[in-house]
Amino acid sequence: MELDMISQEVSKEIPDLLYHYTNSAGLNGILNSGKIWTTEIHYLNDKSEIQLAFKYIRNEIESQKKGTGKTRTDEELDIMIESMSVAEEINVSIASFTENGDQLSQWRGYSEIGNGYSLGFYGKELLKKVTRDKNYHLVPCIYDERIHLSMVKELVDLTPVLDIKSDPRYSHSLVFRSTFGDAALSLAAVIKSEGFKEEKEWRLIGPTLLYSSARFRYGNHTLIPYWEYDVDINNTLESIIIGPTPEPELSERAISGLLVNIFPNNRRLWSSIKHSNIPFRKI
Repeated sequence: MELDMISQEVSKEIPDLLYHYTNSAGLNGILNSGKIWTTEIHYLNDKSEIQLAFKYIRNEIESQKKGTGKTRTDEELDIMIESMSVAEEINVSIASFTENGDQLSQWRGYSEIGNGYSLGFYGKELLKKVTRDKNYHLVPCIYDERIHLSMVKELVDLTPVLDIKSDPRYSHSLVFRSTFGDAALSLAAVIKSEGFKEEKEWRLIGPTLLYSSARFRYGNHTLIPYWEYDVDINNTLESIIIGPTPEPELSERAISGLLVNIFPNNRRLWSSIKHSNIPFRKI
């Protein structure tokens, strides 16, 4: 038996273009370094994202422990409960992208007012460059609660909890290449509330990482661990959309100069600048 629902949902075709919202500091850093930061999942802006998925998973495990639709032994279910606690300590990092490069809610939420940029990347090239050799996955977020519950049931019903390498289903998907705790956290990374549906978010999800290779940036209340991953800007970046700003002409002039400075031989990038269609007064 394979993971039909999970495999189907996380294996959707990657869009031609995916966008990453940032501010001027982020834009400058990405272009100069050729790296995108992936944030440790427990430090996302909205902690409720992970808690929603974990609630679903714990509810399914507890339901089976009470005998409702039971597919696992009590020992397996107990191991799963323990693994959920371990998952809180696993270092999985993500970077967020979206299918919509000019959306008011995302300008408000993920960039600074009057100082926002949306970087358009060729989706399939992004996956090829960043994930091919580093065990990364580029997957869409899921917003439908009915699908959430079906995916969680599959996770609990089918994910190995002991010697997974000896399991014949080991190579079938991202979920089967990890322990139950890892698998639960990977699934949690793509489960989001329906209230965020308009974002059409895709996430670059990393493997389990060590703090020895992490970097740290300042957050509002704590340091935030992140990891850097290479992106071939010359061949992967399609466009830069300047967000709503009171100075669109000056912004374009500065970005043009930055591109010529960093990529002196890439005329395609020089002409890749676009402007948001959303008036600044709406921000």
